[in-house]
Amino acid sequence: MKKNIQIGLGSLFLVLGSIFTACGPDARLDMVGMFAGTSPTIDKRFEQSMEYNKQAGYATIQAPSENYHVYVCTDTHIHHTRKRWEHFINAYRGDELCPLAVHLGDIIDATTDFGYIEEALAPQALSAELAKQDTLMAVCGNHDIYFKQWEQFIQTFKTSSYYFVVETPAGKKDLFVVFDSADGTVGRKQLAWLSETLAWAEKQEFRHIVACTHTNFFKRDNSQGHSSNFTQEETYALLNLFTEHGVDMLWTGHDHSREITQVKNMTSIVVDSMKDEDKEPYYMLVTMGEKIEYEFVSVADIH
Repeated sequence: MKKNIQIGLGSLFLVLGSIFTACGPDARLDMVGMFAGTSPTIDKRFEQSMEYNKQAGYATIQAPSENYHVYVCTDTHIHHTRKRWEHFINAYRGDELCPLAVHLGDIIDATTDFGYIEEALAPQALSAELAKQDTLMAVCGNHDIYFKQWEQFIQTFKTSSYYFVVETPAGKKDLFVVFDSADGTVGRKQLAWLSETLAWAEKQEFRHIVACTHTNFFKRDNSQGHSSNFTQEETYALLNLFTEHGVDMLWTGHDHSREITQVKNMTSIVVDSMKDEDKEPYYMLVTMGEKIEYEFVSVADIH
């Protein structure tokens, strides 16, 4: 009995130690946020996003060609260093066929790290020939709202639930729908908005429809065994919604491990993480044309 008590106390001290070491200005793990949440709920975040969308509207981006590029990365977890993030920015800004890039969430890793995003995106961080107008579409990840950082996210990226259209010179249009799953759920209000948006999209003549979010739908390994994921019921509801309304691709992150799954006519892709300390980091280079083609580009040599 005494031995069991000692083991129990040891475990308790270990947990308490983790909590206290996760605090402070350089903290990387929000123990409270992981279990109880320190940012507004999904419904509140959705309402704030809709308020911004109502004022700003939804963007239409002009593509330079009928076949254009979209650069996609995720889980950079920026913390002090940002070499691969800067490489990614230089890559998409330097590509004449690329009108935009998408980050699928977990952009930053810890409290105070949002400043590193803005510094890397600043024009002076790039050579003059690469300093073109920036169009980075951001998805909100769980790490982006830890440490009460939703306010920093919304100040930087304005909204976490939105859509945008890319129009080619010939007038063909692709729709990209971004939704917030930072705490492992979409919530009832956002689900209704997704349903309404996709029902509207189905009546339009979009060439392709792509859905983007952070939390992955499929999980074959335990690399992120502690992380939040959709409930089974919500997964089925979202997959049915997407496949019934002609979504061609679903891009997600969160799991740090590539996963490609075919669901009826929709391809679901979990993109590799791109942290500076990762041994096998990749981003995805997508070519949007009559077909959607994609490849994965290694940045392992960027240190």
